[in-house]
Amino acid sequence: MSLVDEEGIINIFKLLNKNKLNYILIRNINQELPHKLEVGKDIDILINKNEEKKFISFLKENSYKQLIHPFRYDTFLYGVNRLEFRYKNNKDILFDPNFQIIVRSFEAGQWIPLDQIIQKSAWENKRFHQQDSNFGYWTLSYDDEFVCLVARCVFDKKEFQDGYKKRIDELYSMINKEDVLEKLNLIFFKFTPYIMELIKEKNYDNIIKNYLQFKEY
Repeated sequence: MSLVDEEGIINIFKLLNKNKLNYILIRNINQELPHKLEVGKDIDILINKNEEKKFISFLKENSYKQLIHPFRYDTFLYGVNRLEFRYKNNKDILFDPNFQIIVRSFEAGQWIPLDQIIQKSAWENKRFHQQDSNFGYWTLSYDDEFVCLVARCVFDKKEFQDGYKKRIDELYSMINKEDVLEKLNLIFFKFTPYIMELIKEKNYDNIIKNYLQFKEY
């Protein structure tokens, strides 16, 4: 297993922060960044569509080349900005810029955005995480990270992988339950209290099955 050069990851995030680029690292499961990112895996980063040119200019100035996005010709619904390009340098660091927090629909795999309340909260409540003395980054608030990880597991992964379960368990004791319930309700509606109870019980294996069988809408 080949790993991406960790010093390169540390340095590009230092530059992102120094240049005050407005970004959010959407997730860092198992703290893959900066030491354990496998070659070929991208770094999902949220940027503002209005600042796309500034962000792309920054990447190009730092020797990143534009690559056609593998999902470019997928279907994007409800105002989702199409994923058109990824950016890679000669050290195999691969950035995947997103303009909204999105998931795949169960219907036919179309890309759809999470509710605007969640999109707005992501920017308003982002936090700076100092992982160690050399590496820090802007990321989602604990509440928004929890909501987005649960949505990703259900809709994108269609399973709760071990790294996601571990992080959701960590976040469960840190979140504002009322805020999280309100946001999850925008995604899962009347199934929300059930999904929270299953997470509380760490009964991850039954979440998706129960959600798909839920008929009390």
